[in-house]
Amino acid sequence: MKALKTVVIAVVVLIGGLLIAALFISKDFSFEKTVHIKAPILQVWNHTNSLENMNAWSPWANIDPEMKQEYKGASGEVGSENCWDSQNENVGAGCQTITKVAAPYTLETHLHFTRPFESHGDAYVKLSESAGGTEVTWGMKSEMAYPMNLMKLFMSAEDAMSEDFTKGLNKLKNLSEA
Repeated sequence: MKALKTVVIAVVVLIGGLLIAALFISKDFSFEKTVHIKAPILQVWNHTNSLENMNAWSPWANIDPEMKQEYKGASGEVGSENCWDSQNENVGAGCQTITKVAAPYTLETHLHFTRPFESHGDAYVKLSESAGGTEVTWGMKSEMAYPMNLMKLFMSAEDAMSEDFTKGLNKLKNLSEA
């Protein structure tokens, strides 16, 4: 009985310690990746200027062939939206809404994920002219809810998102350079 009591106290102290530690860990989360594309900025912009066009190079669009998608609003304009629903937990469900368009340089969106867990974030694609082509930066900013921010101790944004962002940017590069 004394051993069980010791184990219970140790577990409570461990969980309490982790919850207290989470109070001091930043909730902010951000990640971005950049690629150089050997194509004029307007050619690249044509693949990044709407949610429909972005879907052609999204690393998540082809994971689930059964995924349902619905586009709402005027394509490529502030307020247009793409909502998706997939039973695949790597895709989940949610909506992405365009919040800013500054052609041919920036497209910003707001993401509202509803499954596998509720969360919000802001994403962007930024283009700039560079020698021999276009620099494209794709990024995301969000905030992790307490105590989920504790995960930052055990994983990095780079590890979690780099592979998918690289796949997407490489698809964009291939589309733009074709």
